[in-house]
This record gives sequence, C-alpha cells and structure tokens, in this order.
Amino acid sequence: MELRFSRASRSLIAAGTLAVFTSMGVPLADAQAGGQQPAGQQGQKNYKDRGEYDLYSKITQTQDPKERLQLLNTWQDRYPQTDFAQERLQYFVATLAQLAPADQTARQLLLQKAGELLKTDPKNFQAMYYTALFGPAVGGTSPSPDVLSQVQSAAQGVVDNIDTAFDPSKKPSTVDAAAFAKAKNAALAVAHNALAWVDTSKKDNAGAENEYKASLDANPDQGNISAAYAKLLYDDKKLPDALFEYARAAEYAGPGPALPPATRTQLQDFFNKAYQGYHGGTDGADQVLAQAKTQAVPPSGFNIVSANQQANQQADDLNKRIASDPAFKIWYEVKQPLQDKGDAFFNSSIKDAEIPGGAEGVKYFKGTVISVEPADAPTKVVLGVENPATPDATLLFSKPLAPEALNTVKTGAQIEFSGVADSYTANPYMLTFKDPTVNGVQTSAPPKKGTTRRHR
Repeated sequence: MELRFSRASRSLIAAGTLAVFTSMGVPLADAQAGGQQPAGQQGQKNYKDRGEYDLYSKITQTQDPKERLQLLNTWQDRYPQTDFAQERLQYFVATLAQLAPADQTARQLLLQKAGELLKTDPKNFQAMYYTALFGPAVGGTSPSPDVLSQVQSAAQGVVDNIDTAFDPSKKPSTVDAAAFAKAKNAALAVAHNALAWVDTSKKDNAGAENEYKASLDANPDQGNISAAYAKLLYDDKKLPDALFEYARAAEYAGPGPALPPATRTQLQDFFNKAYQGYHGGTDGADQVLAQAKTQAVPPSGFNIVSANQQANQQADDLNKRIASDPAFKIWYEVKQPLQDKGDAFFNSSIKDAEIPGGAEGVKYFKGTVISVEPADAPTKVVLGVENPATPDATLLFSKPLAPEALNTVKTGAQIEFSGVADSYTANPYMLTFKDPTVNGVQTSAPPKKGTTRRHR
C-alpha cells in the first residue's frame, strides 16, 4: 500500500514552529549608517553607505516575504561584500522558510542559503531546522549524496542542540510555556522525520523505523508519520505494530494535523482487511482502534496473536490434553477417523461397539451438559466433550429420565457416560448414543450393550 502524505504535514508543522522562531527573533546587528565607526567602538560592523542602511531598514520593516526576498536579492546584488553577510543569510533563511511551504523554488534556495549560513555559524539552529524540514521535499525519492549529507547533518544537529535552542531562558515573553514546549517537540519530531527519510533513501529500514518512533514519541500528533511508519513495519513483517500504526493513522483526527478524511477511510479499510487476514477474525480489532485513537505508538507488551499462532497454541493444548487425559485421548481417536474416513470407519470400528469400553482402563467419557430436552420429561441430553461450550455428543433415552436423575444431569454439570454409538455427523461433529450408561444415574430404560473393540 503506497501512501504519500509528508509534504502537506511538514508545512503545517512548519507554520507552528515558525511562529515561535519568529517570536524568538532573527538576531540583527546594531550598526551605524554611513560607514563611520564612532570613537571608542572599533570592530563594530558598518554599512558601506546610506543606500545599504536604507535597504537594511526597509527589509526589517517589510512584512510580505515575497517583497522582502526581492529586497534581500537587491541587497546581495548591490553589496556582495558586506559586514552583515551572516545577518543577511539569516534573513534569507527566515524569509525563504515562509515561502517554502508552497514554493518548490524557495525550498531549493532555502537549502542553499542555510548551507552557506551553517558554514559561518555551524550551530545555527534555524538553518539546521529548516534544512531538516524542507530538505526531504527537495531531495525527493532519489536525492543526491550532497543533499542527503546536508539533511542528515542538519537534522542530527537539531537533535543534538534541541535543549540549548529551547532553553527556558530563551522563551519569548509573548510565548507561553506550553506553546514553547510544543514547538520544541515539533522541531525534534521534524529532525527525526528527516533522519528517517535519510535512512529510507539509504534503504536502512530498521534505522528509519527507529527514527519514526522517536518522532512520534516527541510529537504524537502526526497522522502522516504514523502511516509512513506503519508501511515500513508492514513491509518488515512486524505486523502487530504495523497494524497498530495503521489504526493510529486512521483514527487520529487532531488536535494536530490529521490525514484527509478520504485517506483515513482508506487506511481504516486496509486495517480491517489486514487485521482479519493476520488474526483470522475481527475479534479484538475494536480494542486496537480505540487504543490507537489515544496513543501514537503501541504500548509496551502490545501484541496481536496471529491465526497461525492460535492454531499452534490450540494444537499444543490439544496434545497436552491427549497426553494427560486417557478418556479424551480415546474420544479424539474416535473423532478424527470419523471425520477423515466417515462411514467406512464407523461401520468397521464404531458400530455396535461399546465405547470407551474399558480400553486403556477407561470406563467413561466426560462431558459438560449443554442442554436437557424436553424440560419436563427429558429424553435428550446434549454434551460438550472436547469443548464445554461446543456440542459434540448427544445422549438419547427411550424413556424420560427420572426426576432424581436431573439432580446430576443438569445444564453446566459435568457427567460421565459410556455406551454404543447409534449415529454420527462429521461436520459439525456429533456422536449420538442411544440408551447410554450415565455414571451415578439410574435410567428407566436398560443401557444398550455392544461389543468391546479397540478404537484406534
């Protein structure tokens, strides 16, 4: 299942974090116009002339990023050499970041300017962040080695410097603590998403899985990342966790960016089909969906038992029961060939035979009463031998059971019985006895007697 959602979600994440970055401000120099350095302030940066100062001032007062970009280009063209080269690069990065969500050309130029800024200021957080945010969109599905290296270095820089960049002392007074912490987590998630993109490009799926999980741990509100993480897990045959992530992507509706409703419906349908195919039924699917609605990653110990695992467990339980219960062993040795061979086995080995008939020292089968019919004068008792809730033995009596017999033969009680099988059905399996013996119960009609045989 191919899903591509990352570009739109990146833009939405960028908007929230950009607002905090804008509040934190782009550091600018306090410079003098006219190129003169006042006495006692040697080393202070200066403008070349009044024209550069006027351009700078206009840039700082221009709100529209397209107009500001034009002014920045004019500044760069007229004054290629300037004392404020680093500050200009900072303005380029901040301005292009505002344009990049909707402009592919701006993204490409942003990566270029961010790279230039990082050469002069290797720990510039905004340059690293925006490279991590928009670099994967620039690189696409077949990125160049240079773009991969640039994005990887920047994203790792975000991870390594996140606590410094978002130190509480740097929180602007106009931003509350909760928004500041959320922006920090969003920035960290962006970095891990970029590292996942790098790993995916290098065909390191295990690394990408770890990065996506780290991203969702930092910022759970990313439906598109849950979907991308789910696909990697699914391709890697980690199906329980993959199904959880598909459920998360389908169920998540906000408060952060969610996938479009049509995409979520598509994921819901895929989850339902994949869950049933893996588990062998729909039981438990609702619980997974409900859990995924409130959690971005599977909780510790999460598992969905596969149909194969269930079958293997049932086979193990059956073998253990056969080994520990001689009466059930004989019951099963009768059931299996009746289902496999049918009438041939019934006529040759079961018809007119007393079962269990003392074989291997076993006198009675054990079964749980499921129904007694009719209630007032019962002549039919249905039992579950292999499973107490699944009928597989019927006792038919020529005369109704005595009232006192119903103290023993009652719904939910386990009774012991033996006798001659009168008939059977292979599927669903049912073995019917007529006038059998019920241990501890006096019946009105004498038990039907048969010969003793080995039933193997």
